[in-house]
Amino acid sequence: MTRLFFKTSMIVMALFMCACSTEKNFTVSSPDGNIVATLTYDKETGQLNYKVQSIGKEIIIKSPIGISTGNGDFRSGMKLVGKSVKMIDETYQLPQGKVSTYRNNANEQTLQFSKNGQQLDVLFRVYNDGIAFRFVMPGDGEIEMIEESSAINLAGENFTYYGQNHPNRYGYESALGPIEGERMSNAVLAHLKDVDHFVLMAQAATNGQYVQCHFQRTGSSFRYSFPIDQPRIGPVIATLPFQSPWRAVVISPKNPSQIVETYLMENLNPPTDRAFLNADGTLKEWIKSGRVMWDFIARDGDKPRMWIDAVAEMGWEYYMADAGFAKKWGGNDSVPEVVKYADSKNVNVIGWAHTREFDTREKADSTMGRYADWGLKGAKIDFFDQNTLSENPKDWKDYQDTQQSLKMRDWIFDLGIQNSFLLELHGNTIPTGERRQYPNLMTLEGVDGMERRTKPASNDLTIPYIRNVMGPVSYTIVHFERSPGTHAYQMAMSIVYEAGLMIYAEHGKKLLEWPGREMIKDVPSNWDEIRFIDGMPGSHIIIARRKGNDWFIGGMTDAVRTANIPLDFLADGKEYNALIFRDETHTTMLKGTHTVTKATNLSFAMLERGGFAVRLSPKN
Repeated sequence: MTRLFFKTSMIVMALFMCACSTEKNFTVSSPDGNIVATLTYDKETGQLNYKVQSIGKEIIIKSPIGISTGNGDFRSGMKLVGKSVKMIDETYQLPQGKVSTYRNNANEQTLQFSKNGQQLDVLFRVYNDGIAFRFVMPGDGEIEMIEESSAINLAGENFTYYGQNHPNRYGYESALGPIEGERMSNAVLAHLKDVDHFVLMAQAATNGQYVQCHFQRTGSSFRYSFPIDQPRIGPVIATLPFQSPWRAVVISPKNPSQIVETYLMENLNPPTDRAFLNADGTLKEWIKSGRVMWDFIARDGDKPRMWIDAVAEMGWEYYMADAGFAKKWGGNDSVPEVVKYADSKNVNVIGWAHTREFDTREKADSTMGRYADWGLKGAKIDFFDQNTLSENPKDWKDYQDTQQSLKMRDWIFDLGIQNSFLLELHGNTIPTGERRQYPNLMTLEGVDGMERRTKPASNDLTIPYIRNVMGPVSYTIVHFERSPGTHAYQMAMSIVYEAGLMIYAEHGKKLLEWPGREMIKDVPSNWDEIRFIDGMPGSHIIIARRKGNDWFIGGMTDAVRTANIPLDFLADGKEYNALIFRDETHTTMLKGTHTVTKATNLSFAMLERGGFAVRLSPKN
């Protein structure tokens, strides 16, 4: 009798507790089950929070999701009115990137809220390598976006953060590396040492409906924050229906491999605009990646035929003419005549332009139309950081992240479609996966690259873990006097870094005379597969990439070290010819050829700021 009474009391108490609970939980797992996110709606406060576990370890503790708008403050006081779930599983192709076939596979939970007659949907996705969420608002008319409460609260007490402190003028970037600031530029890499995880905190699918956020850090809490220059311009005004950019976190247990290999940013962007596609769904032929010679640092920009001959001799695709090219060329070397000569050599010409020629849609249409009429295949559009709203744009700290700058980028994207134009953007905000929607977006700067003479090797060795995760990077590789690294270190950049237009900074004649020509002439500008082999942010990186049946391996280091590379990713039962360039001195390389199989382990001694590059080609 006593036992029955006890059991009955416990059941009643449990039911009472459930009835009185103000919280409702929704669990979303990754397709492989390793990442589990829990969304919690508190009926009493009307707030939404989330937390995340990876392989059973708590990675993100209770963190808020919310946004304040002119149609209602959705940081609290929300009423949950609906929910739905779905699985996303699709594949698509792009003409550039880490892989040739992308798979977008996630589980998605949608929670529908209302407040003061306005509906807000929160979409939350969980992938095998991370999580993401965004806001969606139906309706029509304009709406002001005021601020977010959305944050990422990291678990643990022992962290190292990598990135750039904020504000950070793109085009005049601070170096990437370990940071400890209250404001941090997007994206930020965190090493959670207590739980042995790396996470990359970022934003994806950015456009002119919103802003590029940075992070306001308080301890280990990272809140998405509007640009500090936005109030000087005016409020952020969006048009309903509205979709915010995604708040994204890439998660990698034990080492940074999943962060280096991820293409989560592309997956979170809209599908490729149909204007880029043929009737059968394939990409139009003008959208092609390539290797580029560039005349800015090397000078000799008044000798375009010399550059075109060098590109043709190397077997590459593009010559990029920098500032003032149209004025430097004249007579028999007018722009149309130079383009005609380049066509005869199967070389494409890309021309430089200033954003003052693109800061209205009408001016951008006129400039791009003129370039297209000349026969140019693309434009390097520079100085997004020099806005037209001030006589002294250098006073502006993060104009590139503002809504006005992103709107300019949007109409450049649209006009690029109309004019069949490839795009390289300089001084611009960092990419956030946009090349899926706009595959003619071949590369962006947003990095402390070769244009600056003084930079630490740790900057170069953080790029693969942060900046190149966000999209293609215009570092402008290989310049023998400017780089902090050995010649082998610089050669490895062509493999370690990734961009649809891989731009070389050194003079074309020097590249043709360089012993490394034998390697770089064949390093492609798009890839089928990527493998992270070893590395730590700011310290060293070893990456293998496959194109067709050939593998390329690049390694770079800051301190002296020995690289050990197992080749277990090679095909079974095949022998490969290995072409190897590695450090001898800072300015000379040792060349070797060997026969290897998947059972082979390569080992190289790397000098301080040294490196190596390997090409593996199947025999026969």
